[in-house]
Amino acid sequence: MKIVSRTIVLAFALILSISVNAQEHHIAFLKQPKWKKVLKMAKKQNKPIFVDAYTTWCGPCKIMDRDVFTNKAVADFFNESFINVKMDMEKGEGNQLKLDWEVKAFPTLLYFNADGEIVHRVVGAFGVDEFMNYSKMALDENKMAKNLQKRYDAGDRDGAFMYDYLVSLRLGYHKELETKVANDYLASLSNDDLLKEENWNVVKYFMKDPTSKGFQFLVNNQDKLAKVIGDEEVAAKFYKTIDKQIESWSFWYGDKPFETEKETSLITFLQQSNYDKAPVLLGKLLANKYKRLEDKEQYLSTLEYIVNFNLAEGSNRIVQYANNVMDTYKSDRAWAKALLWLKIAEAKETRVEHKVAILEAKSKVLGKLGNKTEAELAALAAKKADKEAEKAGTKIHTVPMMKMTGMTPKKTN
Repeated sequence: MKIVSRTIVLAFALILSISVNAQEHHIAFLKQPKWKKVLKMAKKQNKPIFVDAYTTWCGPCKIMDRDVFTNKAVADFFNESFINVKMDMEKGEGNQLKLDWEVKAFPTLLYFNADGEIVHRVVGAFGVDEFMNYSKMALDENKMAKNLQKRYDAGDRDGAFMYDYLVSLRLGYHKELETKVANDYLASLSNDDLLKEENWNVVKYFMKDPTSKGFQFLVNNQDKLAKVIGDEEVAAKFYKTIDKQIESWSFWYGDKPFETEKETSLITFLQQSNYDKAPVLLGKLLANKYKRLEDKEQYLSTLEYIVNFNLAEGSNRIVQYANNVMDTYKSDRAWAKALLWLKIAEAKETRVEHKVAILEAKSKVLGKLGNKTEAELAALAAKKADKEAEKAGTKIHTVPMMKMTGMTPKKTN
């Protein structure tokens, strides 16, 4: 009996120890304290303040609380370096502080000096390493947002500094200001300055307009820039910038005027440029244009050109085009073209997991064309390919992703 009792006591002690240890691995937040009290503590201890400005409905806020604030390295750093406060922006004093601190999205992570001035701001949810890096900036005189703003206002325009300043604007969710500052700085650079290594990070992360003179100059002088930065990095930047612009236009729903002049400018540039990816991007751009304009003949001709000249960026894109045609047209002629494209994709595709979508689309279009037997055979082939992919561990699963960049406040009527 004594042995059993002793075992129970030891087990209880172990559970208690684990519980206490888990609690220690968490930032020691003051929850919803009076702000004046926090300021007094900061002055008395001569210690900066960290505030997690959150709401109860914010998913990324909960993820940070669960996965990041409980990390031992994070907890140790913040408990030693800051007075830590967790403030609900929709409860009590938080309603007014949200206005005073200009909190516009959640979570907003605020860093104050011992005098109660905001010196740094980070908006959004991040993993441990990023969060630690961004937070340490608040303790670095050369990296904190407050001092970077002072230097910018004083006229500092060094390339390395401009990159740090723009990063601070992005972290702080100052989207409009970030865009203006980046565009103004890039427009002020001479062609020679654009090619300098000190400006590459600004170009890489903040040059977003592929119709700007600076961007098009760099594309036309890709060899010169590649000698300074490297071929792969430069090529990736150019392609991503143009492709992202084209994709953004593909999601235009008429809620605001379309950027017709910019689209025309980019089409002209790609037609005249010696850029090696111009044909691929031009094909995608024209396909989007004719689809938006509901010009069915031009759209079909453009897709045919893309597939026949191997400009489709893989079988997935061909499947997308074929499905678009099936959804858009009620024509045997159009469906027959879609079937031909899928046969081309099937013949070239070697990855069984990608053949699944091709065969499914093939079955669908064969059904539309009245080829019932062939449609059934294609459907069976798709199921077989799906099982092979699952057995090989390469089956493609579509899972919704949550982008952890912060949540804007809910709209109230």
